[in-house]
Amino acid sequence: MRHRYLSVILPILAILLFASVSQAMDPPVKMWEKWYFTTYDTAKFYDIEITTDGNLFITGGIAYYWMGGQKMHPAILMDTDGNILWMLEMSWYAVLGWDGAVLPDGSFVITGRSVETPSDTYALFIMKISSDGDIEWTKIYDYPDTKEEGYGITCLPDGGFAVCGRVHGTGSSAGQAWLLRTDAQGDTLWTRTWGTGYSSYAKSVVFNNNELCVFTQVMDDTLSSHLGPHLLFFDINGNYIRGVAFGYLFYHEPASLCIASDGGYTFVSHLMSSIWHTDQYGETLWWHNIPTGPMDIHEGFCVRRTMDSGYIFSGWTGYWMEPGPNNPNAQVLQVDTDNTQDAWLVRYSEEGEYLWGIAEERGVSYHYYSVVQLPEGGYVAGGTWGGSGYLARFAPETGIEVEEPSPVITLDMFPNPFSSVLSVSFNLPESGEASVLVYDLSGRLVGTVADEVFPSGENTVQWTVPEGVSSGCYLIRYNAGSESAVETVVLLK
Repeated sequence: MRHRYLSVILPILAILLFASVSQAMDPPVKMWEKWYFTTYDTAKFYDIEITTDGNLFITGGIAYYWMGGQKMHPAILMDTDGNILWMLEMSWYAVLGWDGAVLPDGSFVITGRSVETPSDTYALFIMKISSDGDIEWTKIYDYPDTKEEGYGITCLPDGGFAVCGRVHGTGSSAGQAWLLRTDAQGDTLWTRTWGTGYSSYAKSVVFNNNELCVFTQVMDDTLSSHLGPHLLFFDINGNYIRGVAFGYLFYHEPASLCIASDGGYTFVSHLMSSIWHTDQYGETLWWHNIPTGPMDIHEGFCVRRTMDSGYIFSGWTGYWMEPGPNNPNAQVLQVDTDNTQDAWLVRYSEEGEYLWGIAEERGVSYHYYSVVQLPEGGYVAGGTWGGSGYLARFAPETGIEVEEPSPVITLDMFPNPFSSVLSVSFNLPESGEASVLVYDLSGRLVGTVADEVFPSGENTVQWTVPEGVSSGCYLIRYNAGSESAVETVVLLK
């Protein structure tokens, strides 16, 4: 039992350190790298999620050929040392897992594309997988002679799911953007489509502020007067609320979206990559191009929020540039001399300050399709290396710690760690509205402790942990007017 508590508490010390200081960060050191399915196989690791017990749940496209046969693996579970714990094996002709999510009970759900027989076209699938790697159920969404595909999936408070992707694709056409809501068994509650059927698709979806926010590419969006990437907002019943266009990104295409610590959104574009931060309504607060050469073709794939409320961003490129107007702190990172595609990671602060970037010229094209920060600090990035699956683990950043001034507001939790009920105390200079929200480390809203009018002075509210919320690290965010504070707590059930 002692070791069990230490395994949870020690990572929290690192988290609290991140929360209490700002750092002049050095790029992290690579601890190890590993290759998978390197002989007669093809593999790409598209998404990495941290499980409730600290392992790596990976979705992707893995074709494993052996003795004249073919095996397909859309999902793998690994430990943080890169050892395979189990692989999901499918008998379909082809299958690719684009995105996955970890459920509170430790099970998983994934979406992507499937081709059950050689004569079939792409179909969008949703699959529920147990913590042991057994398929609990599968749902197939397919229209004859067209291509359907799921790109993003998120869990909803009622236990169901929202999935986004494309429908009615033909040939090189992406088709129309597609948003689906299902119940906990994957049965459809409603669907929404938009776009011309030429180059429209929905790439990422999150549930935040009681809304579904979709990062989408649209060529004829009847919901807005502009073309290109959009954030579109729907209520839980699929009713359209509003849409925001980003004209600068017209040719850049959407890549990845996450919930920011201030309740807004941060997303990254795919082509000629940029990182963009908005408020909860989609209005731009800041944005930056990554520090790459202006003539280079580079791509971004994944953005994740870090434990200090900053961001880690992954992709590939060939050339890096000197500091410029949008990146005054950038450094020369890489100059390509062999025309390969070189994977990169870029780190930004919560305010959009460039912290570090790394890229290595390896003599072979390789990509980081996904990256996650580990609860104990450091990162795991995954993707592909010349057709093989590839993982790399990085140590936590190091740097000079700089004391931050004491915040105007205070936020105290007791006890911490806690097992069932957490008391949250905060000061309010004058009476007014305040909210206390609970997020997991991936930025998903877990619970609302309070959202109401409070008197001035110190106030205390309590959070009783709902059933299905597992042990682990959580972020408590307090908002009052223009002031906010975030603290980390540990749940030990």
